[in-house]
Amino acid sequence: RQDVMKMVNGLKGTPAAANRARAVLSKMMELAEVWGIRPPYSNPCKHVKKYPEKPRERFLSMEEFNRLGETLAEAEYLNLESPQVIAAFKLLIFTGCRRGEILGLRWDEVDWERQCLRLTDSKTGPKVVHLNAPSLQILQDIERKEGSPWVIPGRGLQEHLVDVRGPWRRIRKKAGLEGLRIHDLRHSSASVGAAGGVPLQMVGL
Repeated sequence: RQDVMKMVNGLKGTPAAANRARAVLSKMMELAEVWGIRPPYSNPCKHVKKYPEKPRERFLSMEEFNRLGETLAEAEYLNLESPQVIAAFKLLIFTGCRRGEILGLRWDEVDWERQCLRLTDSKTGPKVVHLNAPSLQILQDIERKEGSPWVIPGRGLQEHLVDVRGPWRRIRKKAGLEGLRIHDLRHSSASVGAAGGVPLQMVGL
């Protein structure tokens, strides 16, 4: 435990990084117990407290939304990023969904008749996400990969796209939005929808 505390204290200048490092180490220790490498209930991270973190919420202004949209349009026109990546970012912006909900979206979860997504395995359990006109158009424009159930397919037929961090860093840098997280798109989408009079159950907060 003293070693863990020393590590965490050494990262006190970056509390969030310290907490992430502690969490990763704790998971490693748990797996070591499962695999019989360590004795049960011996995780040295258990009683090492985390640093308090201030919630980092960022909401895009309309001008920033426009810059992001222009950057995505340019990347699509010049083929700088894959169509799947561009479609994923657009859907994140217009639906307010979580990253995992869009990347793991299946075509059988798209209800065209009722214009909604019927997510069977979201973070909060099954839920319905109502689709606006832009998000419907994006879905209609996506080229389906024959034999793949995924809206945002990966390389294999049975895989969906998983990691979009690299493309996101390039997009946000070109748009002059350094530090903007993908999760911030969800907050921004929800705030714009709420400000426009959209009922909260439709925004998906």
